[in-house]
This record gives sequence, C-alpha cells and structure tokens, in this order.
Amino acid sequence: MVVSDLLFVGVDAGGTKTAALAMAGDCSCRLEGPAAQALRDGPEAAAAVVAALLSDAQGQLGGVPFGGVAVGLAGAGRDSVRGAVSSALAPHLDGAPFTVTHDADIAYHAAWGDGSGALLLVGTGSLVFARTEDGETVRAGGWGTVLGDDGSGAALGRAALRVLLAALDGGPPSTLPEIAAERFDLTTADDVMAAVYTERRPLASFCPLLLAAVEAGDWTAEAALHAEVNGLAKQAGWLATRTGDGLRQRLAYAGGLSGEPVYRAALEAALDRHLPGWDVSRCEAEPVEGALAMARALAG
Repeated sequence: MVVSDLLFVGVDAGGTKTAALAMAGDCSCRLEGPAAQALRDGPEAAAAVVAALLSDAQGQLGGVPFGGVAVGLAGAGRDSVRGAVSSALAPHLDGAPFTVTHDADIAYHAAWGDGSGALLLVGTGSLVFARTEDGETVRAGGWGTVLGDDGSGAALGRAALRVLLAALDGGPPSTLPEIAAERFDLTTADDVMAAVYTERRPLASFCPLLLAAVEAGDWTAEAALHAEVNGLAKQAGWLATRTGDGLRQRLAYAGGLSGEPVYRAALEAALDRHLPGWDVSRCEAEPVEGALAMARALAG
C-alpha cells in the first residue's frame, strides 16, 4: 500500500453523529465522532467536531498534508452559517482547499453526481433537494424541528409521544404505553413531560417507539406514520411542480430512517402518490462517499 502526498477527506456532519471518510493514495480510513449541527450547536462547536476528525484522519494516514476537504453539515443551509463554520475550520487546514456545504449537497452528489434529479434526505431532520437540467439547485422543507422536518426522526418521535399521551389520557387504545414503559420507563404523562422538557431528551430518540408500534399492528401509530411521510412526499411533489420539465424525473431517498423497512414501505407508497411516473429508489451510496468525491474534485 502506498500513501500519496495528499490527504482527501469527506465529512458528513449530522444531528446524530459525524462520519468521515479519508483517503491518501491506496490507504483509507473511516472515522466517527459526535453530532455536529450548525444551527443547534453553533458554528464554532460544529467546526470543532469536524476539526477533531480531520486531525484523527491525518494521524491515521501518516500525517500527510491535506489535498482537499469537503464537509456536508446539517443546519448549514444559509451562506452566513457556512461562512462562520468555514472561518472556524480554516486554521486547521493549513491553506488546503476545502468547502463547507449543506449535508443534502453531499448526499445528492452520492446519488446523482453532477446530473439532474431529486434527493429526499431523511434522518433526524428531513429535506427535499434537487438540481435542474440547467444546474439550478432547489429545495423544499428542511426548516428544523420547530417549523418543519416532516417525516423525520424528530417528527416521528414527536408523533409517538403524542399518540402515547393520547392513550394515557383515555384516547384511542395503543400499544405505545406498553412499549414506552418497557423501553424508556415512561409510564405516566408526567414521565413524558419530564423526559422532554426537563431532561430535554432529543425527540428523534423516541422515533423507534412509533416504528415498533407500527410493526406490532397499532393502527393509531400507523396513521401517525402515514401522516408524517405523506407530508414529506407532498414537499417532493411541490418541488416537482415548481421545476416542471426542467428537472429529470428521478428521486433517490437517503438517510438513516430510509433503511428502516416499515418506514421505507410507507415512504415509497406516499411518493408513488405524489410523484406518479417518477423513478424512485433508495440511494445505496453513503453521503460521506459523495463528500469524499467532492473533496477529490477540489484538487482539480
């Protein structure tokens, strides 16, 4: 194995974890670190997580200088946020070329490269992102857990707790009280309120409750899941309407939730309704692979 003179690193920094894929010649390594969300954690904190992984990658691959670094960062949808993260990250790169972009950008690159199409990204948050035949980028959704992120892990976690609270209040019967008690020791409404408002547990951490209830045949949980994925699929339909014939009719979906069988089935059914005639498939390439390809392209 030969280590090249330059090190290229792609980084996928998300709301749950941060992944890096580094390559120098024939040598490569994968690394993982804590979450880095620019809006939630702040630009400096997000940059610190990325910088630590870059340092680890350099150490593992012989200390060779950086040839290019591409960072896809959750919460980096605005120029001002990307600029702040870039400023905090630059001192760690010794003048090497680098780019900080939205995490949807690297996932799109993994799916379609420079071609036209759409990407639905669903993990802790959600977003629909597309590139037209003319190279214009457009998006729908992705406005955070307070204002949007339909169909996301956070949205499904919130939906699970709402179904749970309704059942505890005497509403429609559900398996969620039993599942929540077993998995999270949540047996009363006070327990739920304390977990969310006092302990500040991330809403996305409760997402598995909803999926488990759906798998158990819980119709209230199933209705909540279908409502969430339908909201996300509608955003894909809105984006398709906005772009018209300028967008190639293909969509790849990616992100942590997209690999869950029960979620995937519900999402594909919703996309069939809102994108009739489109080629819809799951992206098998990881977003961090798209980031590494973007990093290598920086070398020219």
